[in-house]
Amino acid sequence: MDRKTVTRLAFAAVVAPALAFGAPTAAVADSFFATGHTEAGLHGASQSAVVAFATDGRHENGEGGHEGGKSGSFYIEKHSEAGPKGASEGGAVSAVG
Repeated sequence: MDRKTVTRLAFAAVVAPALAFGAPTAAVADSFFATGHTEAGLHGASQSAVVAFATDGRHENGEGGHEGGKSGSFYIEKHSEAGPKGASEGGAVSAVG
């Protein structure tokens, strides 16, 4: 497999989870952030992704006012690396609310 193909596959592996987590939550979150990074070279490859959102629980009720709801936040981070001497994977998930 050439480098361009590996890069595209790695990019898709990072973007797909970010969209899967991000798209449903973006409609209800007051603040949303997602990012990903992928690289591949002669000595190995790595990827990372972060998705986070937070809400204060206040949402439009359709009549110009706000309704109270549950506030909270969510954070997920994932990374993986592979090289000539091995591979590793890790991450963190945090939720409050």
